[in-house]
Amino acid sequence: MEENITIYISESNKEEEQIIINKQYKFNFSHSRKDNSRVYKCTEYKLNNKCKSCIILNNEKEILKYESLHNHPGNEYSVSLSVMKHKIKDEIKKHSNPFDIKRKRLYNEISKEMGFIYPCPEYISVKTLILRSINKKLPSNVTNFNEIPNESEYCKTERNEDFMIFKNSDLVIFQSPFQAKLFKKYNNDIFVDGTFYIAPKFSQQVFITRTYVKELNKIKKNELCRNEVNDDEKIFNYYKRISNLPFINPEYIMDIFSLIKTKSIEKNSCQFLKFLEYFYETYLFGYDMKSWIYYKNKI
Repeated sequence: MEENITIYISESNKEEEQIIINKQYKFNFSHSRKDNSRVYKCTEYKLNNKCKSCIILNNEKEILKYESLHNHPGNEYSVSLSVMKHKIKDEIKKHSNPFDIKRKRLYNEISKEMGFIYPCPEYISVKTLILRSINKKLPSNVTNFNEIPNESEYCKTERNEDFMIFKNSDLVIFQSPFQAKLFKKYNNDIFVDGTFYIAPKFSQQVFITRTYVKELNKIKKNELCRNEVNDDEKIFNYYKRISNLPFINPEYIMDIFSLIKTKSIEKNSCQFLKFLEYFYETYLFGYDMKSWIYYKNKI
């Protein structure tokens, strides 16, 4: 076993115990043995590297065994980001009133403490985490699953947008009227991405669902601009930027759209200009943008 091993106790994104070794490698909890010792495997174990390194600790967090079989370089930045996130969540948990938490001040205090040991991540890399951790501390109007109504008229989000509730014995779905219309018509291809991090205390997991609208993605693209998108790298990038508009601050959407249109005119991309005209009439003019924008979307 290596000498001079430094160990730090952190936590994973699932809020499970994580071990950091020599400020370079992260190990997530794997299983307990009969003698109550705990086995941790390198976080690269399930990734492409298939790293076989592991560490075994006793109840006092003393190292019983360390197999340093890493087939990948250490990542000090990734480790420092994990440490920063753990310290942020730990500090937020200590506050009795989340409204008193100053996000930038909290970051500055932790980064000053970490600066002597780890390279400190930038504020922008943990800004969302701080906001989510604070939101989880906020008092909720709903404390258990049964308090969620079985049938719903339109409710309002913090942005004063309509949404509906669909509920059965162990599942509740929140959708805007526009989303409900899409899911009713296009329910053959539904994609789900799960997260434990933002799940309320009375639930196990939150799923973000998306449906695939073939008519919009395939026919319009193929009919209007398939050749230019496939053959021209710049037009392809413009098309991807249009596809990402639902996740952009609405204040900038028209500016981005106008810039893309100007560049397309300069390139004389006739097919793509027809697609932009279709997009404008369908989504920027024909629909209220609030119905398809997901920027900072939360209920």
